[in-house]
Parts: sequence; structure tokens; C-alpha cells
Amino acid sequence: MTDPIHIWFDGLNSPIRLQGCPELVGAIRQILPQWPFVIAPVSDDIEVAATIRSVGNRRYEIEPRTGYGGDRRYDTVDAICDMIVQLSWELLRSGQWLMCLHAAAIEMAGRLVIVPNMRRAGKSTLTACLAARGHRVFSDDFFPVSLSGDGYLQGHATGICPRLRLPVPEGFSAGFQEWVQAHSGPGNRRYQYLALPELPRHGAACPLGSIVVLDRRETGSVEFGELDLAEAIAGLLYQNFARSVHSGTILQSVSELLSAVRPYRLSYSSAEEAAEFLEGRFGDWSDAPALVGNAPAFRLVAEEDLANPRPNFDPSLAYVRSEGFLEVAMNDDHYLSDGSGLGIHRLNKGALAIWRLLEEPMRLDQICDVLAVAFPDTPHETIERDSSQALRMFVENRLASAAASGVLV
Repeated sequence: MTDPIHIWFDGLNSPIRLQGCPELVGAIRQILPQWPFVIAPVSDDIEVAATIRSVGNRRYEIEPRTGYGGDRRYDTVDAICDMIVQLSWELLRSGQWLMCLHAAAIEMAGRLVIVPNMRRAGKSTLTACLAARGHRVFSDDFFPVSLSGDGYLQGHATGICPRLRLPVPEGFSAGFQEWVQAHSGPGNRRYQYLALPELPRHGAACPLGSIVVLDRRETGSVEFGELDLAEAIAGLLYQNFARSVHSGTILQSVSELLSAVRPYRLSYSSAEEAAEFLEGRFGDWSDAPALVGNAPAFRLVAEEDLANPRPNFDPSLAYVRSEGFLEVAMNDDHYLSDGSGLGIHRLNKGALAIWRLLEEPMRLDQICDVLAVAFPDTPHETIERDSSQALRMFVENRLASAAASGVLV
């Protein structure tokens, strides 16, 4: 039996373990050509990011760091696709990234245009069209963001070839079809990796330029306009890989990102027409990259906090805001991160009113009494139900804690 090996990728603290499948190394080099790695003998005292095992007939199973890989059997391309997902988690554990977005990032005139992942919106195909027009692809899936020494937000290349979903839809030009064939890397029935000669090296940095959310339609010409900020906030907060990064870091980073980088919506039916439009729209940048006004502090979620169960809500107790929370107002909406960094929560007007009351210790019945005076036309049953739901949410998500004994309420 072939001895297992460890693959150490640049910048990661833990390796990938290959067990009985050294043949994958060649495909890994093809699919991740600009992410350097070294191969080393296995050391049993090292925690790995994931283990890939051969199960025979060029099929593989994957055991991630969490210890559960399921019963799925992968071919070569799908095994490496899943390995890349595990690398993204390890990248976050190993680096000082403010966030890692689920998005494509394409360099245009010296800045990055970010295209967040929206299901079936055509992100991968549009990325391929832009690559065919000569633009460098920093990422087409997970995209790490950091703060430069000069104080602006920058994105980093993954060094991984972009992946095109197959089959290529009908209606593309013969020139694009020929380009795809000429740049074909490893693939299977579902995906085709594209071997690009100008792929940036892993870690290469470039300032952020704009955010473009895709809206693919069956017919119609290209339409382009500013995106509603609330929609942009939701897209960036919840298209984020960075679960191990403290939610306060993510929340503040998104706030700073949207104050520095303008979001747009691109509606289109033809990816080639959309690529041509973006090339014209972002052919130059009239201003310097925007500086971040309030630099986010990088923090990771503590391992012990990840393991702690949710607190129980007791409506008879007085509660007060927990320590360490972060509150951010964006576009008249209010978002909270708990001190442990486990979640981000958007507050509606009712929840925000209750949050304001929790500056001092209060019981549920006291909260209901205050709100009944403030909203005399609202049925008491409605106030009690909504207040109970909001207070329970605050408690279970570690935003509010039981007041210390002896506190007068």
C-alpha cells in the first residue's frame, strides 16, 4: 500500500492528508497551479485540514477536520473541489482575514470587481467571459479580504483555476466556445476547470473597486444601476465563509466595505454582453481607493465558545445587555454581534425598542408594561408575544444575560 503523505499549502497551518491516492497530486497541481505547496511524510501528531482516501476505481472519500465526511464517493475533480472547500476553512483559521466572501473577484483596470454568489445567477460563466477578454481572475468562489498597511480594503488571489459549470449554455459565440476548449483543464460531466496563463499567484493583493450583484434574466438587454444598500448588506453578511472569524469583525468589515465600495445590480441575459458592459464600465477608476475610517480588529471565535450550549431563557428573570456586544447601524437598519462572536442579528423596530430598554436590567413583564404605555393601540397579547420572542432571541444568542443577584429592578 502507498504510504500516506501530507500536502502543505503556503499560508496554512494544517496540511491535507492523502491516503492511498498519490495520483491526485498531479490534478491538484493543475487545478491549483498558483498556490504553492510541498509534500512531506505523514506525522501523526499533526492535525490535518482534511483527509482524502482512495476507495478504489479512482473514487475517493473525504474526512474533513470536523471528523464527518458522509458516505459520498468522489471522482478526481469532485474530490479536489471538496478539498478546496476545506482549504478555505483552513485559510481562515490560519490567517488574519477580515472576512472570506463567497464571491468571484476579477481585476479590472487595477481594482477588483466583486461578484457575490447568488444561486444560478451566472457568476462562474460571467467570470469565464471576463477571463476570455483578458482580465485576471483572483477568485471565482471563496475570496479573502484584508486591510492593507495603507488603510484600504484589499482582496487576495487564491491561485486556483476558475471552474465553469457544464454544459456551456447555448447562445455563446463560437469565439468563446473555442476559447473554453483551448483553456480546458481537468473536468468531469458537471464542471470544467479553466487553465489560465495569467492566473495571479496565491496571496497576490489588489484594492477593492466595486460590488456587482447579478440578476440573470431569460431575455433583455443589459441594465445597470445602484443596488439597494439593505440588499447589499444582506448579501455580504450571509454569503460569508468566515464562521471561525468573530462576528464583530465581520459586521464591522461589511460596514466599512459598503462605506468604501459602491454596490450595483447588473441585470442581463447574455453573459458575453454583460462582460463587455463591465469592461467598459470599469475600464478606469476616477478616484483613489477609499480609506477605511474605522479599522476592524481581527478576532477569531474562541474554541470554548463554539462548544458552549445556548443559554436558557427564563421569563421570570431580569435581563441586561451582555458585555462585549457590537451594534452597527447601516441604512437605518441595526445589526448586533454578540461578545462571543457567534452570530449577527438584524433588529426590526420592535426588537430595537426592547434592546434599548435592556440598557438597564428588566424582566419580561416590565418590558411589556413600558411598551403598552408607548403603544396604547397595540393589543397586550401582541406586545407580550413579540416581547417574549425578542427577549428569548437576545438571551439564547448571548446578547442579554441574567442580571446579577441583588440588582434592584
